[in-house]
Formats: sequence, C-alpha cells, structure tokens
Amino acid sequence: MKLETQGRIGRALVAVGLLGGIATAAFAVDDDWRLRIGPGRIAFDERITLSIGGAPVPGAGAKLSDATTLLAEIGYRFTPEWSAGLTIGIPPTTDIDGTGSAAAFGRLGEMKYGPLALTAQYQFNAGGTLQPYVGAGAVYYLVMDEKDGSVARLSVDNAWGSVLQAGVDYKLSPTLGVFIDVKKLFLKTTASGTLPALGGAPVTADAKLDPLVIQAGLLLQF
Repeated sequence: MKLETQGRIGRALVAVGLLGGIATAAFAVDDDWRLRIGPGRIAFDERITLSIGGAPVPGAGAKLSDATTLLAEIGYRFTPEWSAGLTIGIPPTTDIDGTGSAAAFGRLGEMKYGPLALTAQYQFNAGGTLQPYVGAGAVYYLVMDEKDGSVARLSVDNAWGSVLQAGVDYKLSPTLGVFIDVKKLFLKTTASGTLPALGGAPVTADAKLDPLVIQAGLLLQF
C-alpha cells in the first residue's frame, strides 16, 4: 500500500474517531436516545472546474451522478428542545462524467464516499405529535475508494464542510414515529489524476459539491 494511501486512510480514521468521540462525549448523559432510519436521496449541486498541465481548460467541467442509499441518524436529547445527532449511512458510489469541453473524455471515473454529519438540533412543539426541527453542524466527506475511467490514477481528497438541516417528526406512539429530513451540505474538495489520451498529462479538479440530502423513514425513541 502506498504511503500516500496509508496517510489518507489514517487521516480519515482520525476524523471518524473525532466525530465519534464528540458524539460519545455529548451523548453519554442519560438514555433519551432516538434513531431516524430510512432511504435517503443524495442530489449533487456540483460546480467543478478542470485544469490540464496546470492550465485551466475553458468550459471544461464534470458532473456527479445522484444516488439513493440507506441513512441513519443516531441522536440524543439533552432537553425537550435541544438534541444532537450523528448521521451515517451505507456508502454509495457516484459516476464522474466530463461536461462541456471535457465531455469528449466521457466517464472520468467513479468514487465511493460516505458523508458523516454531526448536528445540533432545536425541536419545536416538543412533546407534541408533530415536531418540526432545525439544525446545523459539521460534515466530513470521506472518500473510501476511487476507480479510474478516462482519468488514470484518480484521487479525490477527503474534506470538511458544514451542513444545515430541517425536518419534522410525527409521533405514532411514545416510542415510534415517522419523519422527513432535509440536509444541505456545503463541501469543497480537489481531485487529481492523469489523462492517458493526452500522453499522461496531469489533470486536477476544484470541486464544490454541495449536495442536497432528502430522507424519510422510521423514528425510534428509546
């Protein structure tokens, strides 16, 4: 395994441990836990610019395919109104395709990723049947695997970002309910590789991903 790859995995594990440590320290007070679980749709609002050999290519960009996966938010309520939640999920895979003047390169590659979000939330109408909430916090974009396409040696950086959240819980009983949740992530990352079609010229990408994540499912209170 390359030292660069080992370093990236090490940094990712440190970040995951940091998020988990924060969540554990925050949650280990009482037993007012919740689990929101269900399918989530991840829709990217990407803005990606490409450079080849260090020079920006006018009109060259890329797009990411949207994905649906299973997401879960583990939360703890400090007061009737205030809580914190850690969102995890099954890592989806997205296709990366060239656009504009880079469309001729077709499929640039693929990546498997797993955004981890830790948010503080305020719940309205606490104790009621219908409980809207809002939240905000930090997100870590963890790239788990890349596969080459027309770009060889594809490498996408992990990244920190921020997240805004809004949703509503509908309680069916004291321990069971349903929910709808929307998260807007703000993420910047970079990617690199080479283009065999251009004699192995180095290619880099500056990317704003900013996905919208819409989720619905079951709420379990315990």
